[in-house]
Amino acid sequence: MSIIVELLERHGQGGPCSHERPDFTYDNSFLVADPNGALVLETAGRRWAVERVQGAGRSISNGLTIPSFARAHADPVRTWVAGAGTRRRLTEPAACRAEGAADLMEALRNHGATSSPRWSPIHGGLTAPCVHAGGVLASSQSTASWVSDLRDGPRHWATATSAPCTSLFKPVAVDTPVDLGPRPSNVFDPSHVWWRHELLHRRTMAAHSTLIPRYHHARNRTEERWIEDPPPSPLAFRQADRLEREWSADLAAAHLRDRRPPWVRRSWRTIDRSAHIDKELTS
Repeated sequence: MSIIVELLERHGQGGPCSHERPDFTYDNSFLVADPNGALVLETAGRRWAVERVQGAGRSISNGLTIPSFARAHADPVRTWVAGAGTRRRLTEPAACRAEGAADLMEALRNHGATSSPRWSPIHGGLTAPCVHAGGVLASSQSTASWVSDLRDGPRHWATATSAPCTSLFKPVAVDTPVDLGPRPSNVFDPSHVWWRHELLHRRTMAAHSTLIPRYHHARNRTEERWIEDPPPSPLAFRQADRLEREWSADLAAAHLRDRRPPWVRRSWRTIDRSAHIDKELTS
């Protein structure tokens, strides 16, 4: 925590937070944990505040949550547009109930009151932990997810891919690099793990409630094995890649029409054309 604070006071916040919009920036919050406890570190510009976690679970959900610091520095409009409070009301109880890695993975896949995303014209799917783009005013989404169990090992699982609801959490180790392909950009590149997964992700989103059941049981069984007995990371990533290719091919063969609201369909047509992935999705 002291290293983060030192860097923040010396350099300020980081740079652009979007490939598509280099002018998009925000202040950052952190959960800093080890097997003995956890701290919440929240920032606004070069200012910061710290709170020690006292209860069974804690969430920050992209908003300022330390009361005195939030009153002084939070932007109410930006916080509302970002859906931070709504997401936190889902993530914090889930963190308190969690007994292991599988529970945390499920918490990150949560879409709120329904099993599939609910779409707002204002901010798409920002009101749930598993965030999907599609809003007119705000159009953010999850880009990758990570779960750690610090009690024994420690052990970690990461998607290295976008939406956790369509992704597999693969076992990883912080001191063992995994070859994910060249550095990804905002243009489709099948040589990178993240972009290969986008074929499955974007096909699923067209009719989420119908298509996700076609593979979520296989996804869960695979993760259960990886939690119980984690294979080497390279092997897990190869297995995940093979499974996702099979699932994606199955969805492509289903030929279901896009069931999302009109504004979401229009937004994603633009996103897909910009990324040069539109022809891949229709092939």
